[in-house]
Amino acid sequence: MRSIIEELYYGNVTPCDRDIVKGGTYSHLLHLVTRNEDDLMQTLTQAQQETFEKFKDCASELNDANEMTSFTLGFKLGMRLALEAMISTSDITEPKMN
Repeated sequence: MRSIIEELYYGNVTPCDRDIVKGGTYSHLLHLVTRNEDDLMQTLTQAQQETFEKFKDCASELNDANEMTSFTLGFKLGMRLALEAMISTSDITEPKMN
């Protein structure tokens, strides 16, 4: 079995990929968004549709940036927790008061 670092190097670790469970909450919400978007698009003029498409593109980019930031912050927190867990045994058995 390869290490997680090797798996990451070979592109086998993709934390942003997710399976969508049919009938789950995410699936239900995605269906609602799609249905409402289709209904909205039918009421818009061509110019309004183009503006809405630009809006969706910007919102998607913003969402991607937020997800990346959340992932990065979560990863850093996890590493800080792991680092703290690896402190020397003497720090645990002989704590020092500051």
